[in-house]
Amino acid sequence: MNTDMLIVGGDGDLALRKLYPSLYYLELNNCMPENTRIIGMARTGQTREEFLVKVKEWLKANVAAELFSEEKWESYSQKIFFAQGDATNAESLGKVREEFLGEGNQLVVYLAIPPLIFGKVCNALEGCGLAKETTRLVVEKPLGDSRESFIAINNELARTFPEKQLFRIDHYLGKETVQNLIALRFANDIFEPLWNSRYVDSIQITVSEEVGVGNRWSFYDQTGATRDMVQNHLLQVLCLTCMEPPAVLDADSVRAEKLKVLNSLKMIEGEEVLKDTVRGQYERGVVGGKEVPGYLEEESDKYEIDPNSQTETFVAIKAEIQNWRWSGVPIYLRTGKRLRGRHSEIVVHFKQSKHKIFQENHENHASNRLIIRLQPDEGIRLRVMNKVAGLEPGIPLESGCLNLWFSDKKEIKTHDAYSRLLFDVLRNDQTLFVSAAEVEAAWKWVDTIFAGWKSTGMKAQGYPAGSIGPVAANELLSRDGREWHEIEPRD
Repeated sequence: MNTDMLIVGGDGDLALRKLYPSLYYLELNNCMPENTRIIGMARTGQTREEFLVKVKEWLKANVAAELFSEEKWESYSQKIFFAQGDATNAESLGKVREEFLGEGNQLVVYLAIPPLIFGKVCNALEGCGLAKETTRLVVEKPLGDSRESFIAINNELARTFPEKQLFRIDHYLGKETVQNLIALRFANDIFEPLWNSRYVDSIQITVSEEVGVGNRWSFYDQTGATRDMVQNHLLQVLCLTCMEPPAVLDADSVRAEKLKVLNSLKMIEGEEVLKDTVRGQYERGVVGGKEVPGYLEEESDKYEIDPNSQTETFVAIKAEIQNWRWSGVPIYLRTGKRLRGRHSEIVVHFKQSKHKIFQENHENHASNRLIIRLQPDEGIRLRVMNKVAGLEPGIPLESGCLNLWFSDKKEIKTHDAYSRLLFDVLRNDQTLFVSAAEVEAAWKWVDTIFAGWKSTGMKAQGYPAGSIGPVAANELLSRDGREWHEIEPRD
């Protein structure tokens, strides 16, 4: 069946920076359905030729030079069209339908626009007859800033499109290593007997960024690290790490198991936030050898900086899943901007045997750790103890690693997270997309933390840009006799 993809907000930053390059990857891999047409819709006036020049410029800036060819661009560009119009107006959409969309084609509508107007576009789609039973609607975050606001947005979508036609995209779920969590968990029988509170001491999930908020100050000040990263990315990674085996590997089964994890999260209420959470805000410091301003010193040409802002650019949380598998295992979540380095990883710390047989004068017998690196070097590392080579008496130990680095593969990477997710939309596979129930459950948990911060008057603590975060984040773990795992160089 022929496919039409209508991108609303078709000449915006998201579409130009992410969507068209990712769709190019599908073309490159011969994964684009036959006779696909991509229609970028926007209010701005421009010809198709002018639009294609713009798409090509962004494409060349975001795709590896060795993957771009004029021949492939020629075949790809023939699929791209531009439609000027107001997507909140049924008559305007009707003209797009008549000019560009095939009557019997399957239709994918991608809303690369603010959620504030999702409902108006859905009403217009319905009004012009494009909200068909076969239409798939893709929506981007932020999906609200609380459980209440998410429900309001989702109700607007649901009035026109049932859940089976809604694709809530979270680009983290398109990352190769995040998907590999499912394979690691359920395709390797050696891990399953150990994947529980009997053998796991703790779990850490870290997403560390070097960049600051830049020119997004106004948006970020209304959002913060918790809404921007924890409510979606980190909690989705937590779900894939800790969920039960799904009955089958399909969307309904995987989503059901993730929802169970979210519903089992212990609520952090009232004064509990004072001991189980940390809020931070970066101050002036040095990142990558360059001095950078603090959050309240950032330049904004459009908005006035609020000198009293308590918006968190860093958050650390001690969470717990209260079910039979994970009760008693602390799960430490951490994310922040302007930190020492850019990396994202999951670290599973296994418990140590209480039976010590190695001599005390050798290196401490460290616990085994499974380190799943999401970025920048995607891969898996298992830290184990082994004997130091030589003729020393006894069996001296040292820590070593078993490594599997995906980036060691010689072939050039020919896809990204968005291309995988867009391919799944075209195949009508919702497995890597988030259900409404998951989003609502995540907001419910996060809203409780916000309520605790408000009721206790808990403020954001300063930390120097280029550091590993506030001192209180280290204390969060040291109180439990633990410490954060810091990124290790590749061996």
